Amino acid sequence: MSKIFFSLALVLMPLLSAATTRTNQDQIYAARDRVMPAVVHIQPVVTNYFTGELEKQSSVGSGVIFHPEGYVVTNYHVAGKAERILCTLFDREIVSAEFVGGDPMTDVAVIKLDLEDHPAAIPIAELGNSDEVQVGQFVLAMGSPLALSRSVSAGVVSTKDRYFSSDVRLPSGERTGRYNLWIQTDAAINPGNSGGPLVDLNGKVVGINSRATLFANNIGFAIPINIVRKVVTSLLEKGTVQRSWIGLHCQALQELETYFGTDRNSGVLISSVDPNSPAEAAYLKAGDVILELNEQPVSARFVEELPAFYETIAGTEPGGEIKLKVLRNDETYDFSVKTRLLGEQQGEDFEVKEWGFAVKEITHQMQLDNQLKDSLGVFVVGVKRLASAFEGGLRRNSVIRQVNDISVDRLSEFIEVYERSVEAEEDRVLLTVKEGGATRFVLVKVEKDEEGEDNE
Repeated sequence: MSKIFFSLALVLMPLLSAATTRTNQDQIYAARDRVMPAVVHIQPVVTNYFTGELEKQSSVGSGVIFHPEGYVVTNYHVAGKAERILCTLFDREIVSAEFVGGDPMTDVAVIKLDLEDHPAAIPIAELGNSDEVQVGQFVLAMGSPLALSRSVSAGVVSTKDRYFSSDVRLPSGERTGRYNLWIQTDAAINPGNSGGPLVDLNGKVVGINSRATLFANNIGFAIPINIVRKVVTSLLEKGTVQRSWIGLHCQALQELETYFGTDRNSGVLISSVDPNSPAEAAYLKAGDVILELNEQPVSARFVEELPAFYETIAGTEPGGEIKLKVLRNDETYDFSVKTRLLGEQQGEDFEVKEWGFAVKEITHQMQLDNQLKDSLGVFVVGVKRLASAFEGGLRRNSVIRQVNDISVDRLSEFIEVYERSVEAEEDRVLLTVKEGGATRFVLVKVEKDEEGEDNE
């Protein structure tokens, strides 16, 4: 009898395997057909000043339509600095789009298609629930890898809670990743896939593709769609994402519990406190362990738990109060911290064309990131090679505090002094520059060409 069952199993196994394969294939087809028509090929023209002058570059990215009025979600690094955006739709028609808003902290942006001359109804993708994603689950990555539009790759979820340090920056210079984890997948994600959807076999978007790695094969990353949904809602309702800030930086407690005297899964360790921050004003310091936030226990034994802790603080109303219970030197203390609004990460750019460099307004976040004493002056974004300012020693990341003998505390003041100098046709300008806490001077010689126009 056992021989009969064994023989029967040998016959049925290939049939069951083939049936399973057909079922998976049918699911892939169905998921493709539900989402692929809503995928958008994005061609933005982006601007930057890294060479010391305005540069415009075309690039490619992806997006997915999520609203019947033509709203598309994509990455901030795709559309955030775009001067012009063209989108190719499912029917291969090309329409323009406008930037609605973006959040570099999560690398999410929203654009809106101009559908005035597009009579066809547009397909909409359904957003899923990234909390239900499982490791090993089949997913599809859709988009335009390497500018190859209407592309689909398949794979599985490698992990659903990948952590990246917030030291990671977008191509435009902003920090990202502090408030979210990432879905890692072995579905092929390449440059150009950015902003496209990561789709489950039910045809629902569970993530927005964001990162490709150039150092390994079969490793790509997507922003969980639950994070995306929250950011998009804020962008559509308020035009921005508001977050609170108190100036804390924390690290995982793993293997440090014994030293700091905490329970195994209790507490968040403060590693540093920003100067002139609410946390410093409340006398918090590095080495403190936060046990409770607003009377709720908090824990970050592992780095993967840090974004949720930061997000809890960020979600507090700006100007509100946070109550912390803190362990310090085996004693517990209660602290009250008043939050501030986390402002823009990067300031407005300005091309100093006649002098051969570009600057930007210094935001509070830039002050912290670049370890500046204050936010006074203007930040040098780039210096044009062979220009007089370059020859005089001006370099990126310097801070200009004075033009001749006039202090320039803000970008508006710098522009005013600059325009007066150009109008007066001054041929020499002395810049007072701060670099790493030291002060030095840069002489800019403004030369004239044969027609009398400025030519550094």
